[in-house]
This record gives sequence, structure tokens and C-alpha cells, in this order.
Amino acid sequence: QVPGRPPASGPLANPGVRAVGGVVATFAGAFGGLAAITALATGVSRKIVVSRLRANGQVCYLCEGRKFVTCRTCGGDKAIEWQPLANPGMRRLCACPTCGGKTGLQKCNNCVGLGYA
Repeated sequence: QVPGRPPASGPLANPGVRAVGGVVATFAGAFGGLAAITALATGVSRKIVVSRLRANGQVCYLCEGRKFVTCRTCGGDKAIEWQPLANPGMRRLCACPTCGGKTGLQKCNNCVGLGYA
């Protein structure tokens, strides 16, 4: 309290609230910094691994370096047959849930779309 001023009021006047706020700020800063450092290290190590695979020339045997393979769900047709009833009157097609019905391709699971394994 400062002489000549009225006493402070509000939630920040309570020393307990200020202490809790300081603890929360400390933990948020520490964990936020740790998350940023971890993300940076992960990105750098991934780039190193990919560059070494490319330098060795180990092309993925599954996609042969194309990064994509034919969709296993629809077989490249971009649509699948879906029958909610036992004896339907007509054939129903819907977009393939794996490739989205757009390309008929899916990312290679062996090389995770890098082209190198």
C-alpha cells in the first residue's frame, strides 16, 4: 500500500491470486519453450533422415519412387458400391473414403509419401 493512495481493490489485490498467476505464467513459459524446442529438433532430424535416404538412392520398392500407389479401397475407381439394404432396387455409388474420390491414389504407406524407403 502506497501512502496517500486508497487501498487496492479487485482480484489482483489478493496476494494469493498474484502468486497463482505467477506460477501459471512460469509453467506456461517453460512448457511452451520445451514444445518449441522439441518441434524444431524433430523437424531437423527428419530433414537429415530424408537427405540421407535420397543420397543413398534407396527408392521405395512399393511405389517405385512415385510417392503414391493405387487406392486399395476402390482400386483406383474413385468410388465404392454401398448398399444399406439387403435387396436394393438400384446400384449406389459413393466417393471412396480413403482417396476422397478425387485421384484414385493414396499416399504410399511404406515410404510415407517420400519416395525413398
